[in-house]
Amino acid sequence: MAVVLDPGIGAPGRRADGLPVPLVLTAGRQVRRLSAADFPVPVQPIDRIRIPNWFSARSPKHRRDLAASVLTKLAGRDKGPPRRGQAAQAPGQEEIAALRRRVRGHPCHECPDLDEHARHAERRARLEREVRRLETTVAGRSHMIARTFTRVCAVLARLGYTQGDQVTDAGRRLACLYTELDLLAAECLRRGLWDGLSPADLAACVSALTFESRTAEAATPVRLPGGPVADVLAATVSVWRELDDLETENRLSFLREPDPGFAWAAHAWARGKPLESVLGPDLTPGDFVRAVKQLMDLLGQVAVAAGPGTPLRSTALKAVDALGHGVVTYSSVEELPAAGPPPGDTARDTLPA
Repeated sequence: MAVVLDPGIGAPGRRADGLPVPLVLTAGRQVRRLSAADFPVPVQPIDRIRIPNWFSARSPKHRRDLAASVLTKLAGRDKGPPRRGQAAQAPGQEEIAALRRRVRGHPCHECPDLDEHARHAERRARLEREVRRLETTVAGRSHMIARTFTRVCAVLARLGYTQGDQVTDAGRRLACLYTELDLLAAECLRRGLWDGLSPADLAACVSALTFESRTAEAATPVRLPGGPVADVLAATVSVWRELDDLETENRLSFLREPDPGFAWAAHAWARGKPLESVLGPDLTPGDFVRAVKQLMDLLGQVAVAAGPGTPLRSTALKAVDALGHGVVTYSSVEELPAAGPPPGDTARDTLPA
């Protein structure tokens, strides 16, 4: 069975010899042009069906819908002797034919706007599926945030920054630090890695927590100042590895590896070296000023976290003053604010430490 889409009377359906070549859609949803050789016996039409104006033979969906409409319209009719292989499908075909008759008997088939209503129903079903998908996505992200927060709390409790629902003294010091490597800075403070350093040495060591090279050049050795800076930086990397292992154990990854690429420049600038001597091929004046200001900001936080009257606080303040000269315009830190988030920063208030 097939439904005629184009009788092929006019061009381009007519052949060169004048015989029509109709375009039909078969029950298998195939679009074909038939010639006289395809009709060994005369063909008698079974019924007529309306083809929508928007029908396109190139659209698989349109072909599928039209084929379904044809089968529904011819449901229950005797279409001649069964072809080979259809006998075993007879029970199933009879049930399908009965279902199609029930569908055709539904009052909706009398509606003149059936096709438009069907399109609206399909669009509504598609939008409902999209809403369910978005709700599932949002719920998954919310659950991920909650799981991540629980893991962060587990890490802080393991390190002693929290105890139950309470924040310890170490946790309050951590709350004074607002940097990407705040947990590493807090551990350096607690373990005394920065104690006894000069202002220039402290600036060089702390710069590993604020500076991040634009390109990774593992093969190029990093230039470091003399004195205890190299040993302190090595100990800092060792502490970072411990924290990184702890984060990995709790399925977290927040702490990047400290970068000592700015240590020599920070040390030289804090000792009053001119700008020309500290700049390099990969360090522009703009990058240098920005890196120094970020370092000075973290040194001010270290001074607050160290607490009043401590030698480290005094060293950190001297390091800030030593860095704030020349092209780096930064006000001297005389009176630091009390421990707490910077103005306008409320996101950190939700963390336990």
